[in-house]
Amino acid sequence: MTTTVRKLAPTEVELDIEVSPADFAEAQDRAYRKLATRYKLPGFRAGHVPRKIFEQRIGKGNIDSQALEDLVPEVYAKALKEHQLEPVDRPHIDLDRSDEQLGLRIKAKVAVRPEIILAEYKGIAVNRSLVAVTDEEVDHSVDALRKRAALLEPVEDRGVQDGDTITMDYTGRIDDKPFEGGSAENHTTEVSADRFLPGFADQLHGMKAGESRQVRVAFPDTYRAQELAGKEAVFDVTVHEVKRAVLPDLNDEFVRQISDKETVAALRDDVRRRLEAVAQARSNEEVQRQLLDALVERNDVPLPDVLVEREIDNLVSDAKSYMQRIGRSWEEYLAAKNVDETGLRQEYRVEAERRVKTALLLEEVAKREKIEVTTTDVDQELDAMAQSYGQTRESVIEFLRKTGGFGPIIDTVSRRKTLDLLVANATITDVAAVAQTSS
Repeated sequence: MTTTVRKLAPTEVELDIEVSPADFAEAQDRAYRKLATRYKLPGFRAGHVPRKIFEQRIGKGNIDSQALEDLVPEVYAKALKEHQLEPVDRPHIDLDRSDEQLGLRIKAKVAVRPEIILAEYKGIAVNRSLVAVTDEEVDHSVDALRKRAALLEPVEDRGVQDGDTITMDYTGRIDDKPFEGGSAENHTTEVSADRFLPGFADQLHGMKAGESRQVRVAFPDTYRAQELAGKEAVFDVTVHEVKRAVLPDLNDEFVRQISDKETVAALRDDVRRRLEAVAQARSNEEVQRQLLDALVERNDVPLPDVLVEREIDNLVSDAKSYMQRIGRSWEEYLAAKNVDETGLRQEYRVEAERRVKTALLLEEVAKREKIEVTTTDVDQELDAMAQSYGQTRESVIEFLRKTGGFGPIIDTVSRRKTLDLLVANATITDVAAVAQTSS
């Protein structure tokens, strides 16, 4: 077998593989012996039919087909290894047996991973936010625990205020016509500005049980339902019930009811630790994002179009799944963005290209640094997945076997270990974090 390679583009090559008549004849012989065990001809035991008789009864073409089926993948794999090529798609293969005296000629056109000349990836300068959790943030989180344990009691001595829970009917109209999703009966919700259209909650203030009122609002220009964006609506609202939240006292008894802690002080310490862990995770993610941004910015990488298209497919699939989860149709989503699916794919292309480039660069760093994923790494990842999903380790393994194997697990671990290496070798400057209220 002799092979040559021709680069058609930065991410596409054509392999020319020549198999000698002797090598092809050997492949035919192996194919005959394999097929002979599958066929039972009268007067012969399986596998003991003379080749000439087998060719007469079964056909020489069947032997040739089996020889090609076995030989082509084998020599193609050898050619890839010889030229150190990493395909990212199935090859397009043409076979030429026009002259049996010359054996077999195979042309294989395939998309391959690009050659990457990595810019320096160690010592990248990044900023890291210092983790600082204030007493106010702890107070806010403890109050959130109290709110979740609050009792609701009817309000009779005043009208609606922010934080109350009301039960109401409402009917919305635009240009004096009802619109889809604009009406409900006995709808229970907390009165809070972030739960309603801008200005809606304010106009509920002061209403008492049994009272009706008209509420006038405008849908934001960026509203998710494009057919409603920017339009003014009138809602007829009737409040049936008003309740206020009665928060439990913050004492040791309350703490024991809602947690495994014994005292208020212990609960506050636990809340602080959790907030610090969340803040630390966000800080780490930001450092990693800066490193990836720098890595992408420093390197020019030709991208195999097949990988970009696959990533666009993933983005479209994710968007469709999300729409299904929130109960909206794909057509609504496209209408809200004012594009068809072709236009949406074009919108997604920039993000898809970035993801593919990032993945290729991280894989190249992992290769340079000889980062390996061990059995222990995979076991730890499986245990973490089982705990996260509330499943047994065995059920997670069974799920992976049914859905494509352990490849994604290995990729995830390799990516994490590579990012850890980049962080460990980065030049990090700690900066004061901007305090944010957590809930």
